[in-house]
Amino acid sequence: MIIGITRVRNEQEIIKYTLDHVATLVDKIIVVDDASTDYTVDVCRQHPSVVDIIRNNNWDRTPEGRSKAEGDLRQLAFERAMDFNPEWIYYFDADEFADFSGIDLEDKSIDGYRLRLFDFYITEEDKDKHFLNREFIGKEYRDILMLFRPHVDIRFFQREPNLPKDYEIKTAGYVKHYGKAISVEEWEKTCDYYIHFRGADFLPKFRDKWMERKGKAIHSLSDFGNELIKWEDREALGIPLID
Repeated sequence: MIIGITRVRNEQEIIKYTLDHVATLVDKIIVVDDASTDYTVDVCRQHPSVVDIIRNNNWDRTPEGRSKAEGDLRQLAFERAMDFNPEWIYYFDADEFADFSGIDLEDKSIDGYRLRLFDFYITEEDKDKHFLNREFIGKEYRDILMLFRPHVDIRFFQREPNLPKDYEIKTAGYVKHYGKAISVEEWEKTCDYYIHFRGADFLPKFRDKWMERKGKAIHSLSDFGNELIKWEDREALGIPLID
């Protein structure tokens, strides 16, 4: 059994699409809602693959508090998932669409997988399309630990869990990340969140990076200054799904 777990906040625009997709990868989904003020919880409650929703109603507005809360809430989801005795845990964010290509869940020698994540962007060419029909990505990618065998010593402090030291980790699978590509409005909300609730004076360099990005939802270059490419051209340009 694979249990999908996620922490969400105000994701009503995308969460049904994400849950529908994740339901093709896992057996059950557990959601931790982080003080949403929209219809996110209602959408999750109606989804047949969601077996539990844990609600956090205490919204700490300080960057220090937000950082701690995001780890604590992921930990809550993980501990609830353990009640189902899963063979695997898959942690995902609401803007991520994974493909498990190359992942062998029957391989007993592997305890966890890092999935290769690619950012999609809004461009002039596709700004009026649905976010799932965005065409362009940046050349950059990052390998994120998202799929792992459960263990009582696993702890979440941030996005990635801390796993036992003897865990054997492999890179396989990939993720289409749409967080920067949902809409112009959502881009501005993301910038504001990172500026005020994750940066502020607590992480001034992080704050300033996102302040510089405000008003720039439509991209001609990636956030890292590289040319954008179409997803289907990625491998021809030497950007592999795995090394």
